[in-house]
Amino acid sequence: MKSPVANRVTTIVLLVVALISDVVLFVPALMLAMASDGCSTSCNMVVFGLGYYLAVAGPILVTLTGIVFSIIKMVKKQDAITTALIGIGGTYGAFVLGLAIVFITVTLAQG
Repeated sequence: MKSPVANRVTTIVLLVVALISDVVLFVPALMLAMASDGCSTSCNMVVFGLGYYLAVAGPILVTLTGIVFSIIKMVKKQDAITTALIGIGGTYGAFVLGLAIVFITVTLAQG
């Protein structure tokens, strides 16, 4: 079993990686607005907006949730590494889901 110090250090490193990932994913998520240029009037803007906002706000919300739950588990002196890893995976998952919704919407609008 790992020592409590190693567990905390690893969790803190993973939380920093989650924050850096969130900042790195924010800029490409904002650039998804340019994907609507490929749409004419046939694009479903409600679905497009859903995908866009999911790609922009989803990683932020998932990262903050992962940080909160990881800190709660650290305070309770439980293993928080798994929670931090799930938070990082959820951050990328939310971005990719929003990205997929946007690209599928634009692709279907083009024919």
